[in-house]
Amino acid sequence: MADSSKDELEKLEKLRAELESKLLIVQKDRNTLEETTKILREKAAVRELEKKLREEQDALSSLRIEKKELEDKTKEPTKLSISEAIQKTKAEIENKKDTPETEKEEQPKVIWKKDEQIPEAESDESSEDKEKKKKLRFF
Repeated sequence: MADSSKDELEKLEKLRAELESKLLIVQKDRNTLEETTKILREKAAVRELEKKLREEQDALSSLRIEKKELEDKTKEPTKLSISEAIQKTKAEIENKKDTPETEKEEQPKVIWKKDEQIPEAESDESSEDKEKKKKLRFF
């Protein structure tokens, strides 16, 4: 009986050692899979963040373009400030007062329009009036 119990004890010890080694292998595989899964999760998270970042950058770029277009639309040609416009108008008036009468009367220029000749002097007065009105609109 001692032999059979010894044999049985040896078999159980071998089985135990075998099971322990299998358990170690399974634990190593589990650890490896957990690490691989963790890496894959991080990669997926990084890709998702990269995707969101690209979308946000695209949206930001679109907004910048829209802002620039709107700024360009709202910008008017360079306007003089009110004080500059006043000074310019005063200077023009002074220049007109200072010019002698002989310089004011120039030869009328001819503009051809549909086979008709119209002296430009008549149209100059209206254009000067228009310019003054434009300047006054500024106020």
